[in-house]
Amino acid sequence: MVILEVSKENNRQLQNIANTLAAAKKIIVVTGAGISTNCGIPDFRSEDGLYSLIQAQRDAFSTRRSTESQRNVQSSDRPISASKSTPPVPIPNNIKGKDLFDSMLWKDPVSTSVFYTFIASLRTKIRDDIKKPTPTHRFIRTLRDTRKLVRCYTQNIDGLESEADLCTDLTRGKGNRSRFSRKSIEKPKAAARFLPGGDLDGGCEVIQLHGDLKVLRCMLCQQTSKWEENGNHAILLNGKAPQCRLCVAADRRRQDRGKRGTKIGTLRPNIVLYGEEHPSADAVGNITAHDLALAPDVLLILGTSLHVHGLKILVKEFAKSVHARAGGNGKVIFVNFSRPTESVWKDVIDYWVSMDCDAWVGAMKKHRSDIWPVQRELQLPATKSNRQQSSKSIPKGLSPPKTQEDKENAQLESVATPYSKTPRPNVLISPRKQTTPLQDNGSSFLNRVKKAASASNPVNEQTKADSPLQLPTPPSTRRRERFQTPTPSKKRSLALTYQDMFATPSKRRKSNVTVLEDSDTEL
Repeated sequence: MVILEVSKENNRQLQNIANTLAAAKKIIVVTGAGISTNCGIPDFRSEDGLYSLIQAQRDAFSTRRSTESQRNVQSSDRPISASKSTPPVPIPNNIKGKDLFDSMLWKDPVSTSVFYTFIASLRTKIRDDIKKPTPTHRFIRTLRDTRKLVRCYTQNIDGLESEADLCTDLTRGKGNRSRFSRKSIEKPKAAARFLPGGDLDGGCEVIQLHGDLKVLRCMLCQQTSKWEENGNHAILLNGKAPQCRLCVAADRRRQDRGKRGTKIGTLRPNIVLYGEEHPSADAVGNITAHDLALAPDVLLILGTSLHVHGLKILVKEFAKSVHARAGGNGKVIFVNFSRPTESVWKDVIDYWVSMDCDAWVGAMKKHRSDIWPVQRELQLPATKSNRQQSSKSIPKGLSPPKTQEDKENAQLESVATPYSKTPRPNVLISPRKQTTPLQDNGSSFLNRVKKAASASNPVNEQTKADSPLQLPTPPSTRRRERFQTPTPSKKRSLALTYQDMFATPSKRRKSNVTVLEDSDTEL
């Protein structure tokens, strides 16, 4: 299977991808650093990525260090104290960018110090400079809101998924499987249904494969601590590891009882390095097995180069589950600037979209805007104040977005006035076959019968005119039309009524009935 390349000018293939997303019911998303670059967070392997920045800092530090040494030799033999602008820990030439995210760095104290300083600086940048998530993060949230998202597996440690109101708590588990059933989808939304244990509970919506920067983890007792406690952030920024307060408290309690003290662990950032096992590997494995059994429709791979070995295995397993669907309708869509290796991914990836992730999301909205839910106008009671407020605040033909970030969900639509009371049209039910009653010959006998019947049962002429017309009741032995409309007249003749009864059409009897008149008969 050849990978189909799609560029931003190929509108036909972009339309096909948008149609696939609109028709899908279960979507799995795998993301990398490419979805956060528009926020100002560099990725890893590009020309402006983290690896290149670390290399540039190392070269700049080496140049500055050699210049200061030459000045020191020329001026005097006194040692020069470190200035404030000098990094707390020098970056040796043998440390490359990718070495800072490898588990082998714990064996070298210099690499460990550089790692602490770099991660603390990255967290400061994310905390101070990043104000809101990208359109790609909000697109993942849209998939969740439309009940299409099975799970999002991310390699990122920036935590922007939490800023997009996506759950990253692994203790929530895999969620309720019935949230994708037609019965659950047709029910009205209620807040209680999304709580843990509800039929729409999505569980942990984002699996952070490489951890996050929210907390610090003890390397001994595996308990977590906050960055702001006891000056932990400042200590890590200086290239040192703070002590775990829980281990310190446990050691103090033992010594107070006269026992030998225990070892005190140190805190490290709660991220997973290459070659390390995830601290919640069992929970991640159970959720992954559950998602594979759901038989997803689409696998989206956004902003990652697929170089990590563990991620390769995960993507191939999900792609196998997607392609195993009946009819071959499952698709794997890869969105990134870097081209996937044909020999490795030719039987895995169906579409390679060479676009920026946010630009691709914009193209999907252009081709299939119905993927995004429309924020409709609130139906308020019909009061004068509500009419004035709604007419001033809402432009004509435009639905108000929920928040400033959700303006892309606002779409032009015909907004009907909720206060107009349009009467329902009266639907006239016509009979299957109109029958022509016999003409009234003006029989004096039948007229006298009609007068006698009206005298015994007087009816107000005004009431008779205002009341709806009723169908005559034929004899039970005759077949009749259910919706036979009587002759429209204010005064209904009794003779015409009996003539309509005998004139009812029948498949077995089709004959005209002649009414005999006797003018000499007296009552």
